[in-house]
Amino acid sequence: MNDKELLSIWKSYDQKMNDVLTLNKEVAYEITREKLHKTIRSLRLPKSLLLVLGAPYTFLLCFVSWIAFKAGAYIVAFGFGVIGLVMVGVIVGYIYHIYLISKINRAEKITEVQKGIAELKVSSYNIARWVVVQLPFWSICWMSIEALKHTPFVYGGINLLLFLALSAVSYWLYQELHIDNTGSKVHKIFFSGSDWAPILKSTDLLEQLKGYKT
Repeated sequence: MNDKELLSIWKSYDQKMNDVLTLNKEVAYEITREKLHKTIRSLRLPKSLLLVLGAPYTFLLCFVSWIAFKAGAYIVAFGFGVIGLVMVGVIVGYIYHIYLISKINRAEKITEVQKGIAELKVSSYNIARWVVVQLPFWSICWMSIEALKHTPFVYGGINLLLFLALSAVSYWLYQELHIDNTGSKVHKIFFSGSDWAPILKSTDLLEQLKGYKT
């Protein structure tokens, strides 16, 4: 067997190895891609459950606000009205999440999946920050105009201090829940469980997909 024959055998063997590696990469890519889609689909249940629970709760808040307004309890109506408005934003946000989940599952290109996951992650942060905005308004939901008229300095002062304190807490939480502040304890409390873990897992799977394409 001469050198040319040996070289030809070596090239043939090398080509077969490359074909096997390419096939293995394609199989691994498809398996990982299916895992990613399955992980994203697992978000539908918690998102849908929050919608089912959140919709009547939001309606109740708006109804209480309307009743309070009709009864002349304008401060109470304002407090519950703002909280109801916040919850309307949350409901809209979760509807958008379900749309993004369906969009990601239909996506064929890695860039489309990456964009969808990024939008889902950013939207989750925005919703969490939007939720804490309601906190100070709970302090005025129970205020009485009559009591405020009789003891404006004591009753009004105490409620004002409570509103300012809760506003400070709300602002602090809003800052802590920024997308770049992932190391805080507050972040770990808010972003955990079945509503967040699949997003993190999907991000890791997406990186694996990118590796198979390089």
